[in-house]
Amino acid sequence: MLFSEELRAQAQPIMTAIHEHPFVRGIATGYVPREALIFYVEQDFQYLSEFIKIYANAITKLKDREEMKFFANSINFILNSEIHPHHVFCDIADVAYETLQHATPAPKAYLYESHMYRAADTGSLLNILAAFQPCPWTYSEIAQKQTKEHANHKNNPFKSWIDFYAKSANESEGSLSNSVFQWIDRLAENATPQQRQQAMQFFLKSCELEWQFWEQAYHQEDWHFKELLTTEKNSHNKKLSYNRKTTIQ
Repeated sequence: MLFSEELRAQAQPIMTAIHEHPFVRGIATGYVPREALIFYVEQDFQYLSEFIKIYANAITKLKDREEMKFFANSINFILNSEIHPHHVFCDIADVAYETLQHATPAPKAYLYESHMYRAADTGSLLNILAAFQPCPWTYSEIAQKQTKEHANHKNNPFKSWIDFYAKSANESEGSLSNSVFQWIDRLAENATPQQRQQAMQFFLKSCELEWQFWEQAYHQEDWHFKELLTTEKNSHNKKLSYNRKTTIQ
């Protein structure tokens, strides 16, 4: 069995739970609460910004220019294409996208970002690929399943969102998800059992965090003591205000 097949088999219970999550089912049925859509976009904008940095970090570990190109194209996709599904959510929620780009990462988003950086810090390209693969893989799976269910009918306001990820999963040059799984298999061939197990854990934890990401958005799970956690920024703003008054006087 290929290592990628092992990864998908182990993650299947999580993938099933993602398909059944009320936010994901809401995309299929055409209704997700406005507050959930807004929270999702706020958090995903910040998460994808960190994702770009992880990709950039991966490039520094490569020697092959074709492999570098792969990550460069992935960065371009996030910057210039993956804003489309965000706009879909914003249009449905009737909110300006630009107003949702300055949120503080919520606890689970913060954990996910930290998890990704931990994978990068191992210095292992196999770990990096395993850690970020659940993001494109789970979205591809969601879109393909909902397309098979004909959820992307013209009366579903989320049709464009479903079509976007379904198309990304079926690009002529090969989907991002399939390409990464093939890359993971090549790296796993020369990995020790311990290295494969470590990569497996990064993959499964990222799958769990994908489910958690939907969960936090659906319930708007934020920091309980958020005001305290933004004290430093507030103090900085107060200091600037005080300095302005002092200068004026």
